[in-house]
Amino acid sequence: MHEQFSARNEDDGFTLIEVVVAMVVFAIVATGFIYVATSALVSTRDTRARVVAANLASQRIDFVRSQNALDVRNVTDTVTLNGDTFHVKTSWAWATAGGGSATCESGPTAGGAFTYKKVTVKVTWDNMPSPDQAVYSDTSMVPKTKINDVTRGTVLVGVIDASGVGVSGVTVSLTPTNGVASVTTDSDGCAYLLKVPEGDYTVSIAKAGYVNDQHVDKPTATVPVTKGGSSRVSFAYDRAATFTATYAGGTASLPTNLTTTLLSTYGNRQVAATTNANPKTFALYPTPSGYSFVAGAFAENPGDVAASCLAPDPGAWAETSTTIGHRPDAIGAAPGGTVPVAVSMGVVRLTGLTGAGSFLTAVYVGGGDGDPGCGYATKPTYTFGNTTIVSNAATLALPYGTWKIYRGTTPGAVTSQITSGIAVTTVGMVSGTGPATIVTLDPRVLK
Repeated sequence: MHEQFSARNEDDGFTLIEVVVAMVVFAIVATGFIYVATSALVSTRDTRARVVAANLASQRIDFVRSQNALDVRNVTDTVTLNGDTFHVKTSWAWATAGGGSATCESGPTAGGAFTYKKVTVKVTWDNMPSPDQAVYSDTSMVPKTKINDVTRGTVLVGVIDASGVGVSGVTVSLTPTNGVASVTTDSDGCAYLLKVPEGDYTVSIAKAGYVNDQHVDKPTATVPVTKGGSSRVSFAYDRAATFTATYAGGTASLPTNLTTTLLSTYGNRQVAATTNANPKTFALYPTPSGYSFVAGAFAENPGDVAASCLAPDPGAWAETSTTIGHRPDAIGAAPGGTVPVAVSMGVVRLTGLTGAGSFLTAVYVGGGDGDPGCGYATKPTYTFGNTTIVSNAATLALPYGTWKIYRGTTPGAVTSQITSGIAVTTVGMVSGTGPATIVTLDPRVLK
């Protein structure tokens, strides 16, 4: 019986534990093999991509060296080879005497002569293991035509748009000309004014439909020129964006001299009107962060009360337990685009305007509930034309703040104060009697 039991054990095969152990061992070996094989494939593909990138960089350098140094541009090309997508970026900078460097967008405003142009080619590709593994190639180029003169200077002009890209086709002029002809910017937004006599000059640029970051269509800059040296000046210049601003919903009369303050990351700009047109159109630099439109001569100068006027800005009004003021949201527009803007204001309805005097004038006096004030020595004063009063009544739109309203026979007359028949149709109140009557136009809303 012992022999029969032993024979049956020999025919039983592997136990479950033995099978599991064998499978685990096999999985470990297979995983290692797959990892090694995959790593080898990835390494082979990366090596092949690096070889192709090096060839592309070499080809681009050869092409660059076949050009005049002045014709080399900043450019990025995309090339697909062997299933990989490569990005070939060419960039440059002038080396100046004394060890400095300059491009159209950056560098010292004055320096030594341009000695050579350093060109760098950078090649990257999709799915590369690390951005630090890009392939680079460099070369230095001396212009085929002489751009330096020991008795004269060179002016490098750069023009970029709101996104930092060079603007081509911009006319660049020098005043006085001294025999230096106007030039136009290339695709990098660069222009060279060569062999300029020593002295101080005004560089101006122009292109139809464009404005600079100060909203000037033909901006200028002063630049000194020295013998044997180089000077650089740059401009932020882009297609103007058009903002069409409608005030107080378009239902009230505007002052003929209304000031609108444009708030942006480039600073605050006050624009004074000469008519009571509503809406009004503004051609502005298309800053990506946009503009907040505030009706009134807003100015914020911490530490200098006399140079500050906070009342027009709703965000400057004191917060209460139930109300709060909000500065208007910034509104942006694409270069060359057009956007509508709604500009909020306080609205006052005047009735019972009988007798002589067809001109109305509002003078800021401050002191109303929550009014943050206006420290200007000459208080804001807004005038309304002689067509504002219709059927002994008028509806006026005014910047937020505290006002006294007058009537007279000439523009800006403040001889006869209006003390009755006044109603605020937006948020606000009329307080006081007689000469102490004031109108507070409040921008705050419920929380």
